[in-house]
Amino acid sequence: MSVLDNFTEEILQSELPKTVLLDKMIRGLDTEKPPRFEVPAKKFTFESNLHGFLYDYQAKTVTVSYRVTQNMYPDMTVSFRTFRVLLEGLAVCIRMQKW
Repeated sequence: MSVLDNFTEEILQSELPKTVLLDKMIRGLDTEKPPRFEVPAKKFTFESNLHGFLYDYQAKTVTVSYRVTQNMYPDMTVSFRTFRVLLEGLAVCIRMQKW
């Protein structure tokens, strides 16, 4: 199982609707979030309960990390295009309740 498989399972849990998070993450692929000067600085662009997502706008990639325990799943980096397909597919599955 990969970190993407685990993220998919987290999003499709019926008791935890994630449509708002998915919408924000999809919009984030188009528009870079303005920098926030917080102490300590946030490591991830977006976070779910179990996963962190670091958007690299210059390289157009997203690194998906499992936040709960380190080294359980290796981080995975995918292109914006691939990540958009995954997020939009999950959103459709949730709307249609097909999984």
